[in-house]
Amino acid sequence: MLNRRQFAELGLLVPALLRRNASGAGVSYTQELPDMLVSYLAKNANRLAEQWERERAGIATAAQIEARNRFVREKAIEMIHGLPERPPLNPRIVNRFERDGYRIETLLFQSRPDLWVPSCLYIPTSGEGPYPGIISPCGHSANGRLYAAYQFMYMNLVKSGFVVLAYDPIGQGERRQYWNPQTNVNELGGPVTWEHSFPGQLLLLLGEDLTHYRVWDGMRAIDYLLTRPEVDRNRIGCTGQSGGGTMTLFISALDERIRCAAVHQGGTSHRWPLVIRPETHLSTGDTEQHLFPAAVHGIDPCDLHVAIAPRPLLATIEHYSPRFNQVAEHVRQRYRQLGVPERFATEEATDPHGMTVKLRLASTDWFCRWFYNRRGPETEPEFELEPAAKMHCTPGGSIRYSHTGETIFSLILKQQARLPPGPQGRDIKAEIRSLLHLKDVAGPLAPRHLVTTPRNGYRIEKLEFLSEPGVYVPAWVFLPERNRVGGPPILYLNDAGIGRDGMEFGPLEGLARQGHLVVAVEARGTGETKPSHSGDVSRSEFGHVDDIETVLSYWAWEIGESLFGMRVLDALRSVEYVLSRPDVDRSGVRVIGRDMGALWALYAAALDPRIRAVVAESGLLSYRALARADRYLHGANVFIIDVLKHFDLPQVAGAIADRPLALLRPVDHMKKPVESGPAEEEYEWTRQRYATLGASARFRIVTGRSGAGLIKEWLDLLAHPA
Repeated sequence: MLNRRQFAELGLLVPALLRRNASGAGVSYTQELPDMLVSYLAKNANRLAEQWERERAGIATAAQIEARNRFVREKAIEMIHGLPERPPLNPRIVNRFERDGYRIETLLFQSRPDLWVPSCLYIPTSGEGPYPGIISPCGHSANGRLYAAYQFMYMNLVKSGFVVLAYDPIGQGERRQYWNPQTNVNELGGPVTWEHSFPGQLLLLLGEDLTHYRVWDGMRAIDYLLTRPEVDRNRIGCTGQSGGGTMTLFISALDERIRCAAVHQGGTSHRWPLVIRPETHLSTGDTEQHLFPAAVHGIDPCDLHVAIAPRPLLATIEHYSPRFNQVAEHVRQRYRQLGVPERFATEEATDPHGMTVKLRLASTDWFCRWFYNRRGPETEPEFELEPAAKMHCTPGGSIRYSHTGETIFSLILKQQARLPPGPQGRDIKAEIRSLLHLKDVAGPLAPRHLVTTPRNGYRIEKLEFLSEPGVYVPAWVFLPERNRVGGPPILYLNDAGIGRDGMEFGPLEGLARQGHLVVAVEARGTGETKPSHSGDVSRSEFGHVDDIETVLSYWAWEIGESLFGMRVLDALRSVEYVLSRPDVDRSGVRVIGRDMGALWALYAAALDPRIRAVVAESGLLSYRALARADRYLHGANVFIIDVLKHFDLPQVAGAIADRPLALLRPVDHMKKPVESGPAEEEYEWTRQRYATLGASARFRIVTGRSGAGLIKEWLDLLAHPA
């Protein structure tokens, strides 16, 4: 048995032992910070959730609930970038046909000028109007409102005395962007959510978002219903399933003209707090289902459910679960506090995800109860589906191919042509810091040496240092054996991990053997710290639109941060580490960045004058190059919300002047090398900026294949940029 002194001595010894492994090398920060990036994001999200949960816990009166609901509506509208003016709807009735007890009209209306929404209006022809009106944003079906289960839901409702307006969302039905009606082929492959993610991410660059367009389509659908004499303007409802359930939640929370709602499998759960386990599947759906930065305001799906109160709300789920039941009880409590507990109800499908007959009947019953004070039908009639050709509003069933007005991509193309604003008089550096949500980190680097690996003509110190509390950066320091190190140290950044270029016979070995001290680092979430969690990853070349990097990018935006900005911070802290070493020239550092690392290098150099020269290889040409395309291979991890409202990459490059800067083989939206002419044209402003400072020779764009070895090319560009 240990005495007190022995126990105390062991307590001092254990931390020292934990810093060593069996081989005698130092122990990694990984042991203290497992699953680092995911844990970091979860911790910050949970901290915000705890803050807002304390505030919500104090809500006890009807007045307090109403005040909170006003706050939720105001902030949600702010997060979707406000609401535009209402242009004339200019509805066009395309076709009419009679059915037993109802009529169907196919029609188009304008959501925005020349942005047309294909729709079907189901109108009862029996009974006495005006009738209650229901709008229905549909879920993630490729054929939009024509999906069989949705058609049956509309027919259930119209047969029970409701006017139903069903419309196609952007990217679905007649508004698909990648479906070719002549070949019946989806050019992208992959799920229909990609139809939302591609334009949705581009809209974020422009200071807009797809959620805005989706919510606005729903509000304009209400506007159209209110023009119809068959509709009772005081009895308007909304229902949808899956993604349409989420849109029902958003629209009903934000537009109080909705007097009754049925949210089917639309996200009745808390988004926070998060409990992360190694097997956790991280996926947050497509861009339209997000509000950025929702966690900063403490607004999750539960708050949006409550924001519908005291209006009647039905929430359904595939199978009851603790997650669903917890939120249902929270919402039910608010309805009780408002004195209307009967206005909130839940229903279990007891079936897999889908708009099942049980849910269709539950939806009809719910609207019958609140708009007619009677029960709905107990069984569903034997309906017949309408053929697509009869229900289409556009030739061939495609707005894109029939050139019926604008598409989301034509609007993006026009918007990007006006952006970014002129840089004159703008503090680009301050705007960079703001958009990247960069922190001032003054904490210790606390480097930990892990092991030294001998190589031929040089050695590698493998170590880690802290970027900020809870985040470490792995690094390999390539130390030449020669007595004199050639020039300032080189910081090397890429997103593929150090192993890609740091092994024997690689380019970093070549630099070291020529006498250059090189520090290669891995920004958080890349290389050996890449999360093991999965997203909805596809084998398609476009699977990046919903991979783990996209999920984590969205997550960072939700908590008011930026994954890209975090990695730029890691680059800046790497400069701190390099210049803290006693064996380097501390007057400055040269930086080589490849691929995504090229962008980290640009931003870091724009902010830190101690970076004396930059080579940015194979980096994205510009954000406008993305916004001019309808598909791209760059992930959300290089996107910055609102960036084109402020600047583009040529302005970031201009902030580096008059230090040497070389853009080596920049790439376009599909990661293909850009030819000299377009690259020079894109960076004309940067060139003029360098010329104004008398440093034209220090800015260079190199395109085409390398005429020399890569190492020589890098060194020539760092030392002699022209």
